[in-house]
Amino acid sequence: MKLFTNKTQRNAKLLRCAAIGMTLIFFGAAIFMTNPSKLIGDWQISLGPSTLLYKLWLFPPLDVYITVYMFNYTNVDAFIDGTDAKLKVEEVGPYVYQEVLSNHNVTLNYHNNTITYTPRREYIFVPERSVGDPKVDRIRAPNIPYMGVSTQAASLSMFAALGLSALAKRLNAQPMLEVTVHDYMWGYEDHLVHLASKFVPSLIDFSSFGIMEKLFREGNESNVVNMHLVEPKDRHGVKLPGAPRAYSLNSVNYERGFKRWEYDEATNGTHCNRIWGSHDATLFPRDMNEHDTFYMYRRTFCRLLPMRFNRTLTFKGLDAYEYVMDPKIFDSELHSPNSSCFCKNNQCLKRGVGNVSPCYYNMPLAITYPHFMHADPTLLRAFEGLNPDESRFTSTVMLQPQLGVPLHVHVRLQANQVVGNIKFNRLMEPFENLVLPLLWVDLTIENLPVSLQLLTHALKYALPILQLVIVASLLLGGLYQLIAAFLLCFWSPPAGLHKAELGEKSINVLGNLTLATSLHKAASPECVPPEAQKLLPNDDAYRLEV
Repeated sequence: MKLFTNKTQRNAKLLRCAAIGMTLIFFGAAIFMTNPSKLIGDWQISLGPSTLLYKLWLFPPLDVYITVYMFNYTNVDAFIDGTDAKLKVEEVGPYVYQEVLSNHNVTLNYHNNTITYTPRREYIFVPERSVGDPKVDRIRAPNIPYMGVSTQAASLSMFAALGLSALAKRLNAQPMLEVTVHDYMWGYEDHLVHLASKFVPSLIDFSSFGIMEKLFREGNESNVVNMHLVEPKDRHGVKLPGAPRAYSLNSVNYERGFKRWEYDEATNGTHCNRIWGSHDATLFPRDMNEHDTFYMYRRTFCRLLPMRFNRTLTFKGLDAYEYVMDPKIFDSELHSPNSSCFCKNNQCLKRGVGNVSPCYYNMPLAITYPHFMHADPTLLRAFEGLNPDESRFTSTVMLQPQLGVPLHVHVRLQANQVVGNIKFNRLMEPFENLVLPLLWVDLTIENLPVSLQLLTHALKYALPILQLVIVASLLLGGLYQLIAAFLLCFWSPPAGLHKAELGEKSINVLGNLTLATSLHKAASPECVPPEAQKLLPNDDAYRLEV
């Protein structure tokens, strides 16, 4: 440390060290208190015109796949004539389609902190992931329109039921079809559907029918979604009570609930029929904890799907929470506010069978877990070839809990034909009161693209570590300067010492007494002017008390 005999110089040095130290400590404390890495992260993962998340959200780079497994019925004739007591089904697949999402007609609503947009989804066949060509492979599967009409005929008068049966016979309609996988999924010409579209176009506005077409493409480019942005907080950064969660839906097509499930904002709004508060499976909730449950919405499901916390784990170097779909999500009970709306005319389907008919032209369709997992065991009695397996069919969503980034997703559901009571239709009688599996799908996000991986690691680890290094450097640097100022304040050299002697004394302060002594003894008296020799101290002058 440089020492000064001039008191003014020493005071200037003291003030300079103190000022620098206090400034460094102030900035270090300010960075620690304001946490700019979190502020930067919150800004970049919010939806605004200049944020990174907004640019990614317009055309999401996520690799989303829909893996489809068809059910092929192999003994239909033997079952209809009574030779076989059970229907034999075999799982055919996978047939894989990539879902490409883009968001259009985007409007930021600053007055209520929401964003309005129209999502569009395209489905591209992925042959390298598929078992075969869906335009070539053929299956035998339920004739959905014919079975639907036959089931609904039971509620009509005898004459109307006989008329429908006669019409179906005239059109040579059969309970089971032999078609290509592609046509069954994306649309085939059906005489009954074509006829209905001519006579009741307000109810049936299509002339061909495909189960995947109805489940995934219906209204694909016309849905208007309104979604909440980052939740409002008070001046202390605490979420306001009752504030909607970030990126939760406010409405779809200007409705906050399922009108087909009799949602009413004032009198009949429950978990059973509401949409608001759910997430559309593209942006997930942030800052999750182990007690949180969130709800996923897609029109395909005709209901909200609750996801409950299962476990914590590490996925590709990131902390992750795994959520699983509630096993009882498809149960319906008349006296439960969470499921009573699914019971039409006070009649509920069997346990584990979720009614979706109001969302699909009142055709008797239902969704379940694949192979009737978690459903009433009696559903399996009519089939050979079904094998419920939790390790294969459980639906899971893995999120990075602080950022809400989806790391790995599997949502597995099965579409089914519900056959009710049958009247005046001999061909349909063997299928009476059965739930026939049509196909099951696995909506998958397998891996984050590199851009999202880098962003996630940067926001979760790189920025906080860089901030910690900067804060530590500022605080340590400030502390060093304050210690230097403290030493200057409480320690000063004896009066009358020359600079050379002060240099020797400073060396002694640092512990180099031996070196200083040797230098003093090595100095020849002849080399020192007489007037200077009078000022030289004796050996005792070098014994400094520290």
